[in-house]
Amino acid sequence: MTVESPVQRVHLTAAAHTVVSRECGRSLDGNETGGILLGHLHDGMAEVRVAGDPGPTAVRQPDFFLRDLGHAQQLAHDAFTRDGSIWIGEWHTHLAAAPVPSERDLATYARLLADPDLGFEAIVSIIAVANPGWDRPAAYAWTCFGDQAVAVPLILSTDDYCPTAPEEHR
Repeated sequence: MTVESPVQRVHLTAAAHTVVSRECGRSLDGNETGGILLGHLHDGMAEVRVAGDPGPTAVRQPDFFLRDLGHAQQLAHDAFTRDGSIWIGEWHTHLAAAPVPSERDLATYARLLADPDLGFEAIVSIIAVANPGWDRPAAYAWTCFGDQAVAVPLILSTDDYCPTAPEEHR
């Protein structure tokens, strides 16, 4: 039995897209990079309003990335205060691997989904790869839920309008 993904598409605002594009350049040093994704989920759409950078104490290796947790928590707090955005997922680069979640990525998402304190129904994952270099990376969106990872359309916005944000936060 196939279960429909709770997230059918990912909308990346211009501000979030700018951060991902800029931060992908860090991978020129031969190490992965990434950050958290903050925004809103509504009617099958993930609206990414904030894409975090890795943070000053992130662990970056050729085949591994671990965000700076304290930095990510501060970004999440600031975004929630500003417009009610919540943690909806993560983005990172792959240097040599295909732009699909790796076994390590899937294990991480499974742990996050299983944590009742986090309350995830699904996790949005954006994976960026060089195209052909890091000056114009290609990004692919995935939604991870249950024991599945499903590719979904990634829509890049030219503005920061957030149709899924509560009215008082637009």
